[in-house]
Amino acid sequence: MSAILKFGFTPTQIADSFAIASGGATFYRNRINKYLKEGLSQQEAEQKAFTDFQEIAEETQQSARPDRISSQQASSLGRLILAFGNTPMQYARLTKKATLDLINGRGDWKTNISKIMYYSVIQNIIFSALQQGLFALLFDDEDDDKEKSRLFRIGNSSLDTLLRGAGVYGAAAATVKNMILEIIDQQKSGRPDYTEAVISATAISPPINSKLRKLNSAGKTFTYKQSKEKVFTEGFSLENPAFLAGGQIISAATNLPADRVVLKADHIKTAMQSETELWQAIALSLGWSEWDLNMIEKQTKKSKKFDPRNTNRNINRGLKRKKVKR
Repeated sequence: MSAILKFGFTPTQIADSFAIASGGATFYRNRINKYLKEGLSQQEAEQKAFTDFQEIAEETQQSARPDRISSQQASSLGRLILAFGNTPMQYARLTKKATLDLINGRGDWKTNISKIMYYSVIQNIIFSALQQGLFALLFDDEDDDKEKSRLFRIGNSSLDTLLRGAGVYGAAAATVKNMILEIIDQQKSGRPDYTEAVISATAISPPINSKLRKLNSAGKTFTYKQSKEKVFTEGFSLENPAFLAGGQIISAATNLPADRVVLKADHIKTAMQSETELWQAIALSLGWSEWDLNMIEKQTKKSKKFDPRNTNRNINRGLKRKKVKR
């Protein structure tokens, strides 16, 4: 298990190393030059510059140091509700400190304002907007409704990050907001399913919410008519939704990522197909799904045009992907 986990984190380690090298190298070199001008020796300047680099990195990124974790995060309730929230909470603390310093006249006002703007707005919006912009460019979609939906998702995601960074009460506010939005969406749909609204209420605790969503998705595999039929007709194949449902149940019960193994195998199989474009194959290999890449809709349209026998298969795959996305 240790070897598997280590291998699984290798892509993350590669990406982190690139980010550190490309962004940290400039900071490190500039800070060395600063200390050299102040009269330090080359060795002293390098040591002090690297210490500064490490301190700033731990202040602005995920850190397990006790002095970088709030009392809420260290509590039993915080471990349940504030899981996976180290970075937004550290951004919130930096924003709060800069705001108090600005109000009380401490430090440089330009520095304090830049910190407030960067950690509360710019960093948040950049993170949410870049992925949406990337897919907009790839798909060249000029639909006004989809454009408005994309902008709404960016704003909602940014607001969630700010609220969760505020702690337990902010997480509760974000959960209530998203539950209301889900109820509104279900009311607008032709066949409202308020189960989704109930499950979204558990989003106050990301670990619990993840487990319930997996169990709910697995249950729907055996209740929806299309997927239920495929369980008995597809046999031993990645197209059989029973494999994914079984993986989701195992993952929810034991924390072993069996569902991710099934999805990854399916993505690799799709990436190797001749009709898959190169950029789609790369994206599938990096973790995006066919649904994320808009491949389900594209394949369905093609199948309707060229090969009627593939229509049901692709429509069922679309139904399967919708359930996974929930």
